[in-house]
Amino acid sequence: MRRAALIAILILAACGGNSEATTTTEPPPLPTSLADIVIEPTPTTTATTSSTTTTTTTTTTLPPNAAAEFGFTQVVFGESSFVVITNWGNAPGNLEGYWLCQFPSYEPLPRIELAPGEQALIGLAPDPPPELAGMATIVDLGPAIGLFNADSGEVALYRDQAFDDPESMIAYVEWGEPGHPRAEVAIAAGLWDDSAVDVFDEAPSISSGVHPATSSSVWFADVGG
Repeated sequence: MRRAALIAILILAACGGNSEATTTTEPPPLPTSLADIVIEPTPTTTATTSSTTTTTTTTTTLPPNAAAEFGFTQVVFGESSFVVITNWGNAPGNLEGYWLCQFPSYEPLPRIELAPGEQALIGLAPDPPPELAGMATIVDLGPAIGLFNADSGEVALYRDQAFDDPESMIAYVEWGEPGHPRAEVAIAAGLWDDSAVDVFDEAPSISSGVHPATSSSVWFADVGG
């Protein structure tokens, strides 16, 4: 009995003397609900492409009180009768609604756009008008107001149908003999004097290179065909 007790004491002493302290790390507690789970966002880099569109707008600035100013620059006689109208103003203009007159006939003009300095040829013969160089547009009115007589005649341009009103007439010329039916209106409008452009038998036309052409002195008879 004593020997067995002694052996037991030795075994216990050996175990106790060689024991080492053991450190245990407790794991973190598990979440008890989804609300306890925190997900850290992952940084994201977004590439942005910037595109710049440049629009160029061209603006034409007209002078103060800019306006179109229409006038006659050539009258061609005979079987090829036509008249040339020029925009002498400093702004574009439209002849639509204007009236061409060789008393007692009147004819409205169609839409004719003319920039400053541009010219329109208005054919007044049964045959198509010529393709004259330098014209912005060519219009065939046919024998609407009759052919121009080389010996004597007149032609007027009105802005509307008030043919007896000087405010409505904007251009006038007469040749051969003075005193044609619309000359009185032209004189009252300040568009003409009491003279007439001199012509000769072979003259195919009359022309003027000035504006306003309000006197026979600024018109001349053309030579040749």
